[in-house]
Amino acid sequence: MIVLLVKIFVIAFFINLLYEVLHSVLYKTCLESNLQKYIRLILKAAIFDGFVITIIYYIEYIIFKNQNLFYSSSQIITFSLISLFFAYIWEIYSLKKKKWEYSNKMPLILGVGITPFLQLCMTGILSIYLSLNF
Repeated sequence: MIVLLVKIFVIAFFINLLYEVLHSVLYKTCLESNLQKYIRLILKAAIFDGFVITIIYYIEYIIFKNQNLFYSSSQIITFSLISLFFAYIWEIYSLKKKKWEYSNKMPLILGVGITPFLQLCMTGILSIYLSLNF
């Protein structure tokens, strides 16, 4: 199990690193940062995302006693709901604490950016799929 968790973290880190770079243009914080601060922000976010995905996966494993997230639709739904809920709460908290600020190009849903709201769910499912199959 430890090997699988490390594999999920590493894959999730790299997928989220790409995701962070691609959607960073939707953040005023990133657009106004110098290169050193930008790199630090992106790396910190990708590491955090990798840990969160790994932890949510482990919670799934404890609940369902099954390593394969794709074994049943209830596992995928549970992972999706937990990741969406966490992402929403984290975005609200981070915006209130001024950890980052959206640019006017960020599409919003329920008061948070749609790309960060969907990120953990989408990148998490992809990371776990790749970890289990390759």
